[in-house]
Amino acid sequence: MARLLLLPLALLLLLAACAPRTEIRTTQEIGSVEPMAFELVQGRTSIERFDPPGAGGRLEMTVGAQVRNPNAFGVWFDGVTYSVALEGKTVARGAIAADAYLEPGATVPVSFDLATSLANDPELLGAAVRAFTDRPMRFRIDGTVRFRTATHSYETRNRTLLEGGTLARQTVQAPILRLDEASSRVFMLQEGVPVVQVVLQAANPGDIGYFLHGKDLRLTLGGWPLATEDMRPVPIAANQASRIDILFYPDAGGLPEEGRLVLEAALAGHTTLLRVEGELFMDVLGVDSFPMPAGWSVTGFVHGG
Repeated sequence: MARLLLLPLALLLLLAACAPRTEIRTTQEIGSVEPMAFELVQGRTSIERFDPPGAGGRLEMTVGAQVRNPNAFGVWFDGVTYSVALEGKTVARGAIAADAYLEPGATVPVSFDLATSLANDPELLGAAVRAFTDRPMRFRIDGTVRFRTATHSYETRNRTLLEGGTLARQTVQAPILRLDEASSRVFMLQEGVPVVQVVLQAANPGDIGYFLHGKDLRLTLGGWPLATEDMRPVPIAANQASRIDILFYPDAGGLPEEGRLVLEAALAGHTTLLRVEGELFMDVLGVDSFPMPAGWSVTGFVHGG
């Protein structure tokens, strides 16, 4: 009976002797896992473009940041799903896909790019305009972050990742003006009512849209001043060109003899030198107005119609 009991014990000892030995001598817990830390980079954060409502009310903004691994071990940063709020109002949602391995304390740059229309929100429109003067536009980015270690994948709860304020990257830039000679003309509206139709092409080289308007614009034809008119506000989008039509109504009866002869020659179809100058203003949504640099003028030739 004793011999029968010893047999299973001997088999167990034999199996234990034959089992492979592990190469791991000690184990140590890596500790708690911390979520990725997001840090704002002010030098890469700005409003890139803004158009007034008449030109679309479009706002383009970039928030630059860096993602830092606060853990004592390496992780893979997989991406973030986020929402953007301006002045406390959520205006856009998005996602950034990434596959970056971060050593302890290492960082990787990320950019949150926003493109949205503010045309139906007067409060945000005003805040955007003030960002081109002296008041930063407040923003907040909330989101969930995905990252992983060699053994686990993680997704954080929705939380605030970044917040701050930013100004516009550029200031308002004056338009490039030229006379559209093919469309400009001199004609009689009716008996005794001459009209000079001046057509301008205004190109905005900057990233800020505005309304362009004029006061006391002076028309000179053949070297003679013939009329003065104001120019209604015309929306000019960022990096776009717009057509501007200005109608001048010379008082033929009040012109000196030389001026009247120049006007009659233009009405008869003779090519005549034309010049427009005066005061122009770039109005950014009525919050601030910027004058055109002094000394501007547009010159070209006009034909009778």
